[in-house]
Amino acid sequence: MARRWETLSVLVALEFVVVAGLLLLLVPFEVAAPVVPLFLVLLVALHLYRS
Repeated sequence: MARRWETLSVLVALEFVVVAGLLLLLVPFEVAAPVVPLFLVLLVALHLYRS
């Protein structure tokens, strides 16, 4: 079973990925571009965590 801090970390990363995904859909890319690198890093980290 996952530890409490590990679960919290995954939830924070998931929240950022969801919000960044919505941001990329709703605003022009030039405005959302600064969040793309962190979005991709956390997306890969979540994918590796689930694997």
